Amino acid sequence: MKDSSHALRGWLALLGAIFLFSTIEIASKELHDQVPTVNSMVVVFLRFFITGVALIGLSWRRIRRELRLGAKDYGLFALNGIIGISVGITLFHVAIVMMDKAASAAVVFSANPVFVTLLAPFINREKWTAVKIGGVLLGAVGVTFFAWESGTPEVSSVQGLAVMLLSAFCFALSICISKRIMPRYGATVVMGFSAMFGSLFLLPFIAFRLPISCFTSLAPAWPTVLYLAVIGTTVAYGLYYYGIHNTSAQGGSMSFFLKPVLASILAIFIRGETINGYMSAGTFLILLGLFLAEIVPKLWASQKPARIQEPVSDG
Repeated sequence: MKDSSHALRGWLALLGAIFLFSTIEIASKELHDQVPTVNSMVVVFLRFFITGVALIGLSWRRIRRELRLGAKDYGLFALNGIIGISVGITLFHVAIVMMDKAASAAVVFSANPVFVTLLAPFINREKWTAVKIGGVLLGAVGVTFFAWESGTPEVSSVQGLAVMLLSAFCFALSICISKRIMPRYGATVVMGFSAMFGSLFLLPFIAFRLPISCFTSLAPAWPTVLYLAVIGTTVAYGLYYYGIHNTSAQGGSMSFFLKPVLASILAIFIRGETINGYMSAGTFLILLGLFLAEIVPKLWASQKPARIQEPVSDG
């Protein structure tokens, strides 16, 4: 059992991480307001290249001493990074621009555990249950409410919603892959190399499709860019993994319930956004669906008596 002081620091780290994650949509909206021509691939490259370097650096001693990484290992990291970051997070930034409100983008993307529940039986050999399926259906209904984020169903909102759902699906697929390989490598190693490969995969597309000015044009908004890359991504992921290490994976899952709520509150106070009844109802249904799909099964599992003859892996 972890020391109480470590657990306290862990929970504080998780809260700090979720707070920072909750600002990504808002900072991204601000960046687009400052530089309307900013390309989503450039933002993703800057965010995750820096994060990859930092996390690999933090894990380097363990990588050299304990892990023998080969072509297959790097292939898994590259696949995970391309799906979750190159495609998933790039679509995420595209959808933020398309959607009317930062709060809507934050809540809809937070529904990615719904897709995790659907994909887990195929990748992680987890079973579907009536409670999980009920949670998925509630979350799906809640997501549809965000087509009315501006008060009426608009084409831009529906298109942004569709792109954000595709982003959430790709990110959920990456989560399932990560769950399967993390017990072997550890969270920071998986995230570090996935971030590195995911960002580098975007470079050829940036080089061939965009002029060099796509980077220099960000100069007027460098504080926002640095915030997104260093604080909102690198520091946030560092705090999140430190928090999980000193609490539990369940603690990390539960803490993410705060993200859509915090993001909505921050969007109201920072960007002056308004939250209508459709958005409130959608947020409630998504949170209820996540609770049924993510938390209830874990609470039931924790109440079952442990089988002493089969030690549980801490991976």
